[in-house]
Amino acid sequence: MVAMAINVKVLKRPQLSFWEKLYIPQVLRGLMITIRHITHFQPITVKYPEEVKALPENYRGLHVMPGDDEGEIRCVACKLCEIACPTQAISIVSEPADDYGIERRPKVYNIDFMRCVFCGFCVEACPCDALRMGMKYELSSYNRAGLVHTKEVFFDPNIKSEAPRDNANFLYKMHKGEILDSPEEISRIMGLDGTYSEKPDPPAAT
Repeated sequence: MVAMAINVKVLKRPQLSFWEKLYIPQVLRGLMITIRHITHFQPITVKYPEEVKALPENYRGLHVMPGDDEGEIRCVACKLCEIACPTQAISIVSEPADDYGIERRPKVYNIDFMRCVFCGFCVEACPCDALRMGMKYELSSYNRAGLVHTKEVFFDPNIKSEAPRDNANFLYKMHKGEILDSPEEISRIMGLDGTYSEKPDPPAAT
C-alpha cells in the first residue's frame, strides 16, 4: 500500500484584546442592528383572512365552468380533460343531451382535490372552453369527502365564453344556437369560415 501525503494547515486561534474578550462591542452591534430593523420596519405579511393578497392573472386555483348563452354548462362530456389529467383526479359520467347538435352532457363531473396538482392540463385539453382555472384557493376540509367537488361547485353562470360550443357545424353562428330548417339558410351557414364572417366572393372570370 502506497502512503499518500496529506497537507495539514494549522490555524492559530486569534488573539483577542481585553474588550473583545468581554464581547460588549459585539452585543452592542447586534442591538443596533435590531433597533434599526424595528425603526424601519416594513411588514410583508398579509393579515389573512381580513386581508386577501392580490393573485396574478395566471394563478391556478379552484376550477370554474363557464356558462353558455342559455345559462347552461358548456361541457359536452367528451372526457378529454379526464384523459389529459396526469393524476386521474377527474371522473365524468355522461348522459344524453336534449340540445340540438349536442349529443351529451356531464351527468357527473367530479374532481378529487386530494389528487389534483393544479397543472392546468385539463383546461388546455378542453375543446369548447368549458373549464378554466379560477382564483379560489380556500379548499381545506375536515374530511376527505369534502375534497371531492362536483360540477355544481365549479359552474358559474356569470362567467360567459364567446367560443362556440360546437365548432364543427357552426350551430353557434352568432354566439347562440339555432335550428336550421331551410336549405338556403343551411347553405349560407356552411359558407361561413371559422371567424363567423362571410367569405369573400371569388373574382369574376374575365
